[in-house]
Amino acid sequence: MTRRQILLSLLSTTLVLGSLALLAGPATPARARTPEARLSEPARWLREYLRIDTTNPPGNEGHAAAFLANILHREGIDTRLLVSPKGRVSLYARLAASVPADGSAKKPGAVVLLHHLDVVPPGEGWTVDPFAGLIRNGTLYGRGALDIKSLGIAQLEAFIRLKRQRVPLRRDVIYLAVADEERGGLQGTGWILDRHPELFTGAAAVLGEGGANKQAAGRPLWAGIEVAQKRPLWLRATTTGRGGHGSGLNPASANHALIEGLARVIALPMEYHVTDAVRLYLGTLGPMHQDRYTEIFTHLDEHITPQGPKEPMMVGMANLFLDTIQVTVLSAGEKINVIPPDARAELDVRMLPDTDGDALLQRIEDAAGKRVHFEVLLTSPPAPPSPVDSPIYQAIASVLQKTAPVVPAFIPGFTDSRFFRERGIPAYGVSPFFLPPQSYLGIHGPDEAIPLKELDRGVERMVSIVHACATR
Repeated sequence: MTRRQILLSLLSTTLVLGSLALLAGPATPARARTPEARLSEPARWLREYLRIDTTNPPGNEGHAAAFLANILHREGIDTRLLVSPKGRVSLYARLAASVPADGSAKKPGAVVLLHHLDVVPPGEGWTVDPFAGLIRNGTLYGRGALDIKSLGIAQLEAFIRLKRQRVPLRRDVIYLAVADEERGGLQGTGWILDRHPELFTGAAAVLGEGGANKQAAGRPLWAGIEVAQKRPLWLRATTTGRGGHGSGLNPASANHALIEGLARVIALPMEYHVTDAVRLYLGTLGPMHQDRYTEIFTHLDEHITPQGPKEPMMVGMANLFLDTIQVTVLSAGEKINVIPPDARAELDVRMLPDTDGDALLQRIEDAAGKRVHFEVLLTSPPAPPSPVDSPIYQAIASVLQKTAPVVPAFIPGFTDSRFFRERGIPAYGVSPFFLPPQSYLGIHGPDEAIPLKELDRGVERMVSIVHACATR
């Protein structure tokens, strides 16, 4: 499932660093009576950020990391570039907490502001240049405008404002912009935590993507702080067989074996299951809905059976209760009259938090049959949901609840938060933006955009969220 689909279901990263200053370019001079001059500083930053093509693959995140580093350096904030063995660049910066001179008080753990530098390929259907940073009718267009460079800029403004205003911090605050999230994060967050775990020793929590806010008819309905999510099981399936001319009878060809095997896999019956995270999520949402859904959401175990719900539910809600298997890539022959000797497919499997991944893989392999061979491309072990009674969750909620009621959300996708949760560090998906449902169609789709007024409002919310987390 794509992130676009995730958000819809909740609604109904060659390194080239050079000179940092040269790479990022000079600050744009203010010009009177021009649209540029009327943009807020974060909006100007985001516009330039969107103009840096970090399509993954290949990523080229070094350019974006240098851009952000240049902004931080102008504020007197040191940065560190973390470069994976494959040349993928991430950025790390840290503001130190204020510690009493006698050192008697032990400061609480750091809070990490996390976002990713890379974006998915633009794809077809754009009506504007996806890397031009075009502003039209008060809306800023570009790949990454929502996923997730806008969050990174909101976090950047919040981080810098702590420095500018000399806020007395009870916690260290870390700004982390990572590579490779869109392809699983193994060259970004996954590598950083394996290679540099000391950078996060004692961290209290991570604030990253995955927040799920709901708005309808211009009115915020609720703010979702993501505390749990599905886990990935990305697979490559391959078959081999006798190649030859397309005119010959060859029912045991690689293509046929792959098709038949995948047909059995996608026909596997899946069992509905109510997890604790979904029970908490929908149980909190229940009172915000009409009577029928209030009853269903607050009594899920009575309405969701292993075979499915007893009565129809909202579109997309099945993803909250099922492991899902989706064939997303098919690769085989190139000519209609040639039987290829091999065929390949890639499967995007999403598992519930408590699913036995080894057992599910074995079930898939058994269904596909002996001629289909599977390679695990990406997976993730079970991890507990992030607690809702922590000081960080409460700090986030204290700000968001000024706009809308707050719920501890479960999302059917996955983010880099899973790497931290696997290591016992709570992570929270937080979005400071409240957008109409149609805006989310741009995530992994054409004409991705963010209204400038909501960008500015969201930046101010993130400033307040980070201030609240850093000072309590």
